[in-house]
Amino acid sequence: MAEYVKPVVFKVNNELYGVDINSVQSIEKQIQVVSVPNAVSYIRGIINLRGEVIPVYSFKRKFKQDDSKFTGNAIIINVGSVKIALEVDEVMEISDIDTENIMEMPRIVRNKETIYMDKVANVNGKLIILINVNILLSREEKENLKSMVENLKD
Repeated sequence: MAEYVKPVVFKVNNELYGVDINSVQSIEKQIQVVSVPNAVSYIRGIINLRGEVIPVYSFKRKFKQDDSKFTGNAIIINVGSVKIALEVDEVMEISDIDTENIMEMPRIVRNKETIYMDKVANVNGKLIILINVNILLSREEKENLKSMVENLKD
């Protein structure tokens, strides 16, 4: 049996990204985000999903791109003990990717700000950047988000 990765593939500003399906809790449409004053720049706000407060992580803000068009689509993922909603423009598919089509991200484009983009897949001539959600947030960022959510519960 061939080895493969099964990512949920999504689009942010016409670029394709993927996260391992094992980290995905749900895919949500039309979420209503509440802004949180003084949150870090890449946190759009929070959502209340079935009684749970979840921070919304914006790749557009993290990459300093135009984020004026908010689609309301999100992928809810677990990052260690923290749950976050990844803001996405569109969820494309859940796909099987043969390991022979996956390569390490070229060193020239990797730095401490993009370390979580550790692999890239070439699927039918389209590149999909694979996100390692386990290192998407630093330990400090996880703790800050955990504290923010706890403080909002009080």
